[in-house]
Amino acid sequence: MFIYECGCLTALYKQNKFNIATEWRSKLDEFARDNGIQTFNPAITYLSERSYNFDPKLCVDQNRYYLDKADILVAQLDYIHLSPGSIWELTYAKEKKNIPVLAFGQEPSWSPHIMNCVSILVKDIDEVINILITMFNQSFKK
Repeated sequence: MFIYECGCLTALYKQNKFNIATEWRSKLDEFARDNGIQTFNPAITYLSERSYNFDPKLCVDQNRYYLDKADILVAQLDYIHLSPGSIWELTYAKEKKNIPVLAFGQEPSWSPHIMNCVSILVKDIDEVINILITMFNQSFKK
């Protein structure tokens, strides 16, 4: 199983709240490691990537590369309105890949389009992990 981690990075970085972007990902990564699941965690490389002068298209290509490998997308929705890249990832996961999208956080009531991409919305990353255990445990490598 391969999980793609989706959620705001740049706006949180600029607001000195990057820990919000990393804490849930760290928890999911630890669970994934313990269960033989691979993840793409863009927060891991985000800070080093900022020091390079990449063409922005390369970021989208990187996202597409890992989305094409993904079996499930996990998304934090709390700051989705500040993250056009996350909105693109959600749309790609739903419309192009048609994979499950497990989301947590605040429902973006201003956008039925975003919610159309979400398979299930729960309160927090712990509930997402519970769904992975309950619904997808046959895909874990033990």
